[in-house]
Amino acid sequence: MSEIEVIVDYRGKIIPVKVNEGSKISDVLDAMNLYADAHIVLRGRSPVPITETVHPGETFKVIKVASGG
Repeated sequence: MSEIEVIVDYRGKIIPVKVNEGSKISDVLDAMNLYADAHIVLRGRSPVPITETVHPGETFKVIKVASGG
């Protein structure tokens, strides 16, 4: 399986992330050592499910979710 690269905007930094072809959003988060249940991933202005397959050159924004009471 070959590697692909996606671009992630995280906390104002643009980070190239390499994952295997056929990887999902959850794999991108894993490669960044981020927990899927603590982050929202956007493609443009739309949230993307963590089960969505990524494609070479795509750009995503990752936002940390804060909760509490």
